[in-house]
Amino acid sequence: MSNKVTFKTAGTTRQVKAASVSSKERGRPLADLVEAFEREDASLVRQKGLSSAAMRAGSQIREMRKRAGLSQAELGRKIGATQARISELEAGLGVQGPTWDVLERIAAACGTPIRIAAVAAAAASA
Repeated sequence: MSNKVTFKTAGTTRQVKAASVSSKERGRPLADLVEAFEREDASLVRQKGLSSAAMRAGSQIREMRKRAGLSQAELGRKIGATQARISELEAGLGVQGPTWDVLERIAAACGTPIRIAAVAAAAASA
């Protein structure tokens, strides 16, 4: 059995907010596309090793690192990881993404406080 992704051309256009991270304000984040695929066929996305949550976490990690003025290698040394692992985290590779422990260590190394907040489902979709 093969999974096939199809694209349809819309008859009308819609306004799309420019991405604020990594696309130089040229478009939407790739994580949005992966999230749409997750809604359509989660098994296909898992099979390909993709996760919109991991990609969004990766963008946040990159943003924290750059704000702190650190290279990937420097951040890796501070948290006991390799430069390659930091690169993987920033790219959002894999279906799991970083653990909370890893996010805490990265935030501490970058001098950035992180917090978690519960948001009601209706408020989250607004």
